[in-house]
Amino acid sequence: MTYNTNFNYQKTFPKDSKQKAAFISKSSWWTPLWKGLAVEPTAKHFKTMGSAVWLYLYLLTFANRTTGNLFRRISTIANDTGLSNRTISRWLKILKDGSYIEVRQTGRSLQISITKWKPIKKR
Repeated sequence: MTYNTNFNYQKTFPKDSKQKAAFISKSSWWTPLWKGLAVEPTAKHFKTMGSAVWLYLYLLTFANRTTGNLFRRISTIANDTGLSNRTISRWLKILKDGSYIEVRQTGRSLQISITKWKPIKKR
C-alpha cells in the first residue's frame, strides 16, 4: 500500500505565514504511545474513547514530556485539528469521564493533565 505524503500547503495556508511555518515544524514531531492503548484484548479503550482517541493523540503530542500537562484553549485545539469547538468539548468530556485526562480551567485556557503519564527517561 502506498500513501500520498504530499501535502498541499498552498491550499491549506495560502500565504507564507508563521502559521504555515509552525505547522511544518509540528508535523514532523513524534509522540510516545504505549502499546496498551492499541493492544487490549477486551477493547476497553476503544469502547471508552471511541473517536475521542484522536483528541487523546493530539494531547499526547503536545503534552510536556516531563509532566504530561498542557495548556490549550478549546478554540486552539479546534483550529489545529479542523474540528468544531463542540466536538472538542464533547471529546474532552469523554476523556475526562474515562479518567484519561484531568481538566482545570485557568481563566483563559484549560490546563489538561494526562493521567497515568509516563515521562520519557533520558538515556
